This record gives sequence, C-alpha cells and structure tokens, in this order.
Amino acid sequence: MTMKCTVFFGTFLTAASLNAAVIDQVIVRQQWPWSTDVKVEYKIVGAKTPVDISVKVFNDDVELECPNLEDAITGERFGIRGDHVGSFMIDPVKAFGTSNAAIGKFKVKLSVSESAANIDQVLYKIYDLENGGYEDVTRAQLLNGEKGTIETDFAKVGPEFSTTLDDVIVWTGVTNKEEYATTKLVMRKVCAKGKTFKMGSPENEIGRYDADGVDMTSGRETQHDVTFTNDFWIGVFEITQKQWALIMNNWPSKFSLAEFRDSRPVDTVSYDDIRGASGGAGGTWPTNCTHEVGSGFLSALRNKIAGGLKFDLPTEAQWEFACRAGTASSLNSGKNVLYATSTHKSTEVAELGRFKFNGGYFNGGDTYPDAAVFHTVGLTNGTARVGSYLPNAYGLYDMHGNTWEWCLDWYGAYPADAVVEPFGPAREDAWLSKPAENKYNARVLRGGGITSMASDCRSAMRNHDTWSQRSWLWGFRVCLTVND
Repeated sequence: MTMKCTVFFGTFLTAASLNAAVIDQVIVRQQWPWSTDVKVEYKIVGAKTPVDISVKVFNDDVELECPNLEDAITGERFGIRGDHVGSFMIDPVKAFGTSNAAIGKFKVKLSVSESAANIDQVLYKIYDLENGGYEDVTRAQLLNGEKGTIETDFAKVGPEFSTTLDDVIVWTGVTNKEEYATTKLVMRKVCAKGKTFKMGSPENEIGRYDADGVDMTSGRETQHDVTFTNDFWIGVFEITQKQWALIMNNWPSKFSLAEFRDSRPVDTVSYDDIRGASGGAGGTWPTNCTHEVGSGFLSALRNKIAGGLKFDLPTEAQWEFACRAGTASSLNSGKNVLYATSTHKSTEVAELGRFKFNGGYFNGGDTYPDAAVFHTVGLTNGTARVGSYLPNAYGLYDMHGNTWEWCLDWYGAYPADAVVEPFGPAREDAWLSKPAENKYNARVLRGGGITSMASDCRSAMRNHDTWSQRSWLWGFRVCLTVND
C-alpha cells in the first residue's frame, strides 16, 4: 500500500465523553517499512462504566468510505474501563480492499459509547486437563482479539451460511492452537434458558426417518416444541484421543497412527466407558436426573477439574439445540441435504464434517474402511482432526460427521406435544435394539460419522446402540448444565 502515514499527535482526536469518559490523546503511525498496518494508540480517562471505542478514518478532513473498516481493526476497543492507555491496529489493505491506495494525510477520529450490558459475559471456558485449572473467556476479550480471530457475521463463516441467531460470536481462532484440542477442553456457553425450538424434522425434509423399518414404531423424528429451563456449556470439539488419554491413561481408538492421533476424536468408547453405566449410577438416567455417574471418563474428568463440576453427556435435546444454532434447515449451516441417496456427494455436508464422500470411505468414497489398517491411516481417510471443517453459529465443530456422538437419553419415540427440558424416555418406554429377541435397550447417538451418507448427517438424524457397545464409529462431546 503506497499510503504513508506520519505521526499525528491529537490533531484530529475527539473530546467525546460519556459518564465522564474522555479520549485526550491519540497517536497514529503506520508501521512502515515493516508493515502497511496502521497503529492507533490512545489514552482514555474517567470511564466509570465500560465503554467501546468507535473509529472513523479521514484523508485530511474528508471522511473516507470504508465499508470493511470494522473487519480491518484488531485490538483494544471494547469494554474499556477507568483510566486506560490502549492501542489497536488497522489493516488498510483489508479496510480499503486494495494495496494501491495513496492517502496523503491519514487521520482517525475516535468516539466512545456505552458498552453492551453483556460485554463481560463469559462465552467460553478453557479447562486445563493437566493441572485442573480453568480460564474464562469473555465477550470483550473475544471482540478485542485477545484470543485470536473471531467472526460476528455467520454469512462470512461459510458460503451462503445463515442463521436466525442475532448474536453471533464464533471463535475461529480456537482451531489455531492444537492445545485447545489436546491438553485443554474448550466449552461454549449456549444460552438456552427460556428458549423454545422445534426438535425433530418436518415431514417433507429430504432424508427424514419416521418409522425405522420393521423394528421401530413411528415417531423417530416427530417434530415437537422443546423449551429449556437452563443454559448449558458444550464442548467446542468432540473429545479427542489425547484428551481421553490424559484423563483415562489409555488409547482405545482404532484410528491410532501416533503422528496424527492426538487431535483426532476418540473412538471405540461405549456409553458405559464414558458414564460408568454397568450396574451403577451412570446407567440410571433418567431415573436419576442429577447427573450422577459411575466409574468412567466423566468421573475421572470431574475429579481432575477443580470445582466439583458435573460434566456429562448432553441430553438429546441439548445436543440438537446446540447443533442447530438457530437453524431450522437439515444442516446447521442453514443449508439442506438435497438428495437422500447413498451416492449423493453432498458439498453441503462436505464443508461441515468428515463423512462417506470426503475421506470417510477409502478410494474417493467407493471402499468401506478396512479396520485391519486403521492404525496406519493418515488424515486423508478415516476420522479428521477435530475442527478441520466449518463451525456452526455457536462456534461448534464437527456436529455433522466425524464420529457419531453419544447422548444421555434412551432411544425411543418422540412425543407429539410440547415438552420442557426433556430427559428422554424412561427405560421401560425405550425401543429395543433387538426387538425380535425382546432385549437390549439402546442409548442415542447423533450427528453422523465417517461412513454416513449425507442424509444421515442431518441435525435431526438419530442413531442408537447398546450402552456397552464399543464401535470405531462412536465418539462424544461433553456438556455441563447450568443449574440456577
């Protein structure tokens, strides 16, 4: 960029004030010759309540049209308090969409306004699986770029993405540090309390299941209203092999090539392995809805992390609400699966997660994975590293594909009527995985996996297995319900 920006000391700063907050010094300098970026340093005094800083740019006294300005700024501008000296950077190439602009007298004008009431809201929690501590990540920290890149416009997360959510903050930078998927556990707050959504699928949804062949009665995807009484936290990623190993001190997964296994999702773990279900408290859900568990991953995780937090699997309703993230479409991007065929190489699913036709099957989707060679499989086939595809509007990754994810509930028919904070059917009302033999109640799995066709990766799609079954297709993510 040919723009040269000399230093300006307050020649065009503002004396804007709010609650006695005043900006009384501004320094603007381009980082030439090392960079075309412009650094803006400021001093603000008397901010009794949190304030945000707005920016306008000028060539001398003429305001510049710069529709991409907000996207081009990174640094301290949100939730500023008290007397504060701060700075932020402006990327002029991103701001003006060209590296050829020539601006002789580049200036900025800063003004302050009250921060949003929720500026200090904790949106992410980062739990340390090695020392048991945790870190809160607030809205202000994310907006100020302290944790890397974010996106506040879901339409910019992926091509033609859409959601009805009016408050989008997707922490895209969470995929840039492997520790967030290996030695740390990152969870996103889902503000569900008092919210109602339609769970299940409309009758005309492509790929919809109602009756499950001859084995199940109708009601598999019956659409019904669900209202929540609590917020909850849910894992940004599926639990990975390294995370499992840190908690359980073993490596059970089939996709175990040492070079890549750490950030791949753990597989070949049963509901029992996770909750300690066999003959203990972990198998009583929903008879005991206090999130008691027996020996297993969740018990060990609770013992590792300070605070006595009751980490658990999500209920099926929590899982679907988190997956949809404000969408009513069959995928959480706002798009739909277009064909319910086993040969449909859906680009809509391929951008969201690993499934049959983008590496799940071998040989371009023609060959079912051979378990005998799983321990030699690199990242081209089999499970993908978590976070390899695009997130939903809550910033959750791999909700479609990679591994099917265990949920708390017994597998049974949906109700037709509206429900509040559902825990799933009682065991005696659940469907059997082997009805001809009148045995084996099953637990729910959601999201689709590496061998799934596109329509089996839909937000409403339901699968099931017995609690003791270990399959290389099964994985999970953790949830933490907020009980007021």
